[in-house]
Amino acid sequence: MFFTAAVFETGRLASRGEAIYNPKMLSRLEPPQRRKILFALLLGGALWTSACVNNLTMYARDGEKLDGKWRFGREGGGLIQVAGTAGEVLIGTFNAVPRKAFLEGYQTTFGAGTIDTDGPDVSAFGNPFAGMLGSSNVLLDVVQSETYNSEAAKPVQTITGPLFYWTANLRGDKRTTMQCFLIGSSYTGRGLGRCKGGDKEYTVEF
Repeated sequence: MFFTAAVFETGRLASRGEAIYNPKMLSRLEPPQRRKILFALLLGGALWTSACVNNLTMYARDGEKLDGKWRFGREGGGLIQVAGTAGEVLIGTFNAVPRKAFLEGYQTTFGAGTIDTDGPDVSAFGNPFAGMLGSSNVLLDVVQSETYNSEAAKPVQTITGPLFYWTANLRGDKRTTMQCFLIGSSYTGRGLGRCKGGDKEYTVEF
């Protein structure tokens, strides 16, 4: 529970210029616990205090809904933080990958026919949201994928681009892991994706 609270408290304290950890409290913990908490504080602080933090939502087929945040990092990658079940917090990084490798990994993980694409691969043309937003002279890329969002107007979500493809691996403080595939649009700054943790799957909107 302290690990979970520390991650969320970090952003609030840092935004007010306050100390983001209590040395006396840390000194009472075992070294592995201290390392885990310091890691969460540093990564959580970097994520929450950035001016470019964005929201994401995960939807499971059974109606479960998880909220999270993400932001860009270096070299086209970034950080993700998701509030899981029972107070667990999952944290990880996402990295850009070529479209072909992305689609192969996606269909291996979720099954053939779970994603449909049309158009050229433009994922190698730099930062996804730097100077290309709304550009009309770039080639169109289109992806369609199922959504588990019961409030969505259609059971299939569509995103147009140029599109950029990321994979992510999340890990929680209770050892939950999750593998994610994310697609972002340089037209809208929005995206979609899908994650799998154990035998449970989520569709993602961000």
